Amino acid sequence: MNLTELLTTLEAPIVVRPTRRMTQGELESYLDKAADILRGNADHSEFRGYVFALLFYKRINDCYEEEVRTQADTLIKAGVEQEQALQLARDPQNHHFIVPEAADWAKVARTAKGQLGQALNDAMLAIERANAHRQNNFDGILTGKIDFNKQNELPRDKLVNLINHFGSKQFDRAHVSDDLFGNAYEYLIRNFASKAGKSSGEFYTPAEVGFLMSEMLEPKPGMSICDWASGSGGLLLQCLRYVKKRGGDVRQLFLHGQESNVVTYNISRINMILHGVPVWEHKQGDSLRDPRHLTSANRLKTFDRIIMNPPFSLEDWGHDTVASGDKFGRLSFGMPPASNGDWAWLQQIAKSLKDFVPENGESGKGMVVMSQGVLFRGQPEQTEEEDGQNQKADAEYVIRRGFVEADLIECIVVLPSKLFYGNGVPACLLLLNKNKPEARKGKTLMIWASRHFQKANPQNLLRPSDLMRILVPWRAFGDLDRAKTLVDSHAALLIREVEQNRDQRLADIEDVFGPVLAPLARLVAEQAELDALDLKVAAVNDAIAPEHKWFGPLATLKAEVEQVQVQIDAAGRGDKAALKAKLAKPKKQFDDARKLLIAAIKAHLKQLNKAIKELNKLQEERESREQEIRIAAEREIAHLNEAADDLRRICNDPDEARRYFALVNKGEIEENEFNLNLPRYVDTFEPEVVVPLSDAVRNLKAAEISAATARAELERIFAHVGVVQG
Repeated sequence: MNLTELLTTLEAPIVVRPTRRMTQGELESYLDKAADILRGNADHSEFRGYVFALLFYKRINDCYEEEVRTQADTLIKAGVEQEQALQLARDPQNHHFIVPEAADWAKVARTAKGQLGQALNDAMLAIERANAHRQNNFDGILTGKIDFNKQNELPRDKLVNLINHFGSKQFDRAHVSDDLFGNAYEYLIRNFASKAGKSSGEFYTPAEVGFLMSEMLEPKPGMSICDWASGSGGLLLQCLRYVKKRGGDVRQLFLHGQESNVVTYNISRINMILHGVPVWEHKQGDSLRDPRHLTSANRLKTFDRIIMNPPFSLEDWGHDTVASGDKFGRLSFGMPPASNGDWAWLQQIAKSLKDFVPENGESGKGMVVMSQGVLFRGQPEQTEEEDGQNQKADAEYVIRRGFVEADLIECIVVLPSKLFYGNGVPACLLLLNKNKPEARKGKTLMIWASRHFQKANPQNLLRPSDLMRILVPWRAFGDLDRAKTLVDSHAALLIREVEQNRDQRLADIEDVFGPVLAPLARLVAEQAELDALDLKVAAVNDAIAPEHKWFGPLATLKAEVEQVQVQIDAAGRGDKAALKAKLAKPKKQFDDARKLLIAAIKAHLKQLNKAIKELNKLQEERESREQEIRIAAEREIAHLNEAADDLRRICNDPDEARRYFALVNKGEIEENEFNLNLPRYVDTFEPEVVVPLSDAVRNLKAAEISAATARAELERIFAHVGVVQG
């Protein structure tokens, strides 16, 4: 390497924070800030629509540009002229989505503040029209109930801040993978649901509840699955994940949804697109008043699986529409109360489940989240002889009795409180089976799952260990011997999932930080080399040699100076003056070069120190994140092992098992007047802790001493305050 090359190398800036892919956590934090920009200025149901629409717009814009660049570069390398290559690269047939040039994000984002709202509306409409030919077209997906000109809902300053925020990151696939972005989109949905209150909380079911429902429903390739109150589509995606995790072909799942809220409906469509769901059919409309999934004969379609979390105890559910008769024949068990639609949803599920399907040997199954009131609301008929007055049976009692007598209810799970966003009503899960297996006919498994959960704010959480406490008795269907054999396999499976999730998150950290930190070892070695150099002039002169890594480029100049100096030393007195004049130029060149090189080495060393400091910070950040991931996994695994031990104990004691689950036959339910409230069948009583009298006396004395000490300290503080004020 000559001197010029070495100086160029030393003077080149060291990039210490190159553009890198975001981790899941970083992307989620970034989206949190996007939501916070608008929070407090728009109606809950509206402002989430703005954020989701803009995020989707930015994603498809960046992915489209990435595809165009990649295809154009390939064509240019093949000899195509640049302009023609760009034109060919924009062929709609070569892209997942189309973004017309007029709707390019960068162009729209530069629009003046006063015209920005209209520019966004125009861009959204142009994108919808450009993608109208897609299998799942974009009709209304970015414009339905969204108007960026509504300044009373969306002040211009807020809109500009939101545009600038999304414009600060690249959302193409090189920076954010499809899975990562899909997961982050679901995170943003959950974020809005958790912070927006009841009005927005209805559209999202906590992921762990959805996981549990899919595990109990066991969807399979080839099945049709429907959610009549699909919200953001999360429950349908849980069914897809269940099949994918077991190696099934998700292209053979046929997903159907219907949602009444236009904004939420469009969010669900975007959710499906971002997750790359191959086959789905979503409808917009009120499922009880106007079900949209119908046969050619205008009958309700039937499905292999139905999964739902409809609004609890809906008051205006559509009683007026069906008061004179339901043309779809859904209310065969009875007319629900006008002020509560729970049993209307349940009857719609029962009506739209398939009967026994010979192809897969199964009948239709549905799982729904319901208010616990469906288990016990409504009274049976009372005669004057029984209670001194005549009383007709309540509507909900009649319908519930009909469901029991039709043997539709296979399992009931009572859940912990505060699991659902914006709703504190105690909830349960009902699993309906249109045609139970012979061994389960006339029986209902009841699981009391409200004891074990993680307290959190604003919502409580179900941990993997809590889910195992439900899944083991469910899969054993109350059989204690079988349950004991299932504990180990379930614990191992869930632990493996925790480990896989841990390893995936660690791999994500490696993918993000690894390339950035890769130069660290080389830079540290280079720093050590430069630190060891003596940069004093005399020391540099002594060290110059052709093979020297840093001073080698000076060797030629030094040799020229030394050569002239040798001539001077050998020359006679008359020639010395001329030779000394000849020495001036190479000596100046040598001195200047040495000075430049020493200065460049010092500047480079300063750069190195700064770069290494920055990279060490990143290394510490990486190690901290990895440690958090490992600790969280260890905690979950410990919970699972504790739960497994507890389950073994429970399954070895029938009396103890009765405190958690019970297999109840139809006769026992009839004896209880078709009341399904679980405390009638499961021993939910929590025994009081027995404290020996001596311990109680000791505890009382300790409490009295503590109270007296606190009182004395409080009096001392009050006295001190009084003195100071006086």
